[in-house]
Amino acid sequence: MNKKCIVTILSIVFLSNINIYANQHNFKINKNDNDIISMENIEVLDINNNKVGNKNWSSAVVLNSGNLLVGEFKTDKTYDYYEINKQGEKSFITNSKYYIKDIDSKTGNFITVKNENNNYYLGVLDKEFNIIYDNIFEYKENAFEEYSDILKLKDGKYGVFTIEGEEIINPIFKSIKKINNENFECIYNNKTYTIKNINGIYVNETAIKNVNNWGKDSLEKALKLNFVSQDLQLKLNDYITREQFCELIVKLYEEKTGFQIPIRKKNTFIDTNNKYVLKAYNLGIVSGKSENKFEPNSYITREESAVILSNLIGKMEYSITELGYIYKDNNLISNWAKEPIQIVSNAKIMNGDNNNNFNPKDNYKVIEAISTIMRLYELK
Repeated sequence: MNKKCIVTILSIVFLSNINIYANQHNFKINKNDNDIISMENIEVLDINNNKVGNKNWSSAVVLNSGNLLVGEFKTDKTYDYYEINKQGEKSFITNSKYYIKDIDSKTGNFITVKNENNNYYLGVLDKEFNIIYDNIFEYKENAFEEYSDILKLKDGKYGVFTIEGEEIINPIFKSIKKINNENFECIYNNKTYTIKNINGIYVNETAIKNVNNWGKDSLEKALKLNFVSQDLQLKLNDYITREQFCELIVKLYEEKTGFQIPIRKKNTFIDTNNKYVLKAYNLGIVSGKSENKFEPNSYITREESAVILSNLIGKMEYSITELGYIYKDNNLISNWAKEPIQIVSNAKIMNGDNNNNFNPKDNYKVIEAISTIMRLYELK
């Protein structure tokens, strides 16, 4: 959004204490822009200098249609919004808890502001007043001046977001600097990373350079399919958690089958509402550690991974030839994992080490999990 040009096209630039005439829209708006949120001090005049309404308004923006959207602050701390056409006719649109400060001329989406304990936070609504971002960003003047913007969340982390609700760069970084339209410099745990746009997918170029050669081919394929989040790209050599493993297998399943797994309204677990966990659970390929706890941040073992992957193979209706693998440490494998380990071994998506040990109790690393799921993805 180029606010320097908005006066002459489809919207308004607010300048402190200056009347602004939107020539094509037949409105003049007088607003003190030092007030981030106004109560009732915005004066709106028509082309003949007649006051629009019998009092000042709380908010006012010009819609892409050329009509005016004005808001009136109510005693219940909500806003009644009215649309006023060029003939001065007023019609009620909606009541909303959101204060509308600005409008994006390209999309028609509204930029909103909320005051919480004298701190201001930004959000975005679409043209129909549906929530895109629910005031999750710290206030930034001229936010979304372009289609995407570097914004800071309430928890202090930075990300890059579009006006239409897409996270270009996940909000996990201490700071972000835009190098150009395709590259960003991001700081995480005091280390600098370069994130680059590769065919529409933003990849942590710095992080993936540190992967062992045996895992690079699988990682590159997984990145092209957008299986590996930017958060996970930072942890390729770490152990993978149960929640992170669910994200990989759900993305694989949905990409391979073309079926989007639904999320039930009722959440069984009290320790997570992660959409990938809930999708994997609803598909019937994972279970909790107890009746109501999933333990999303616990590391997943190789035998636990084998069970989930075996369940996924069944859901995807692969026919696996029985080969009867026997591992030297078979006595260490839990009874509930013995058959699933046979299945994943027969499918050649998991195998033992050089000494023919499966190492069932060992934790699984992120890059190992990525290599495994890519073998499953490539099964015919």
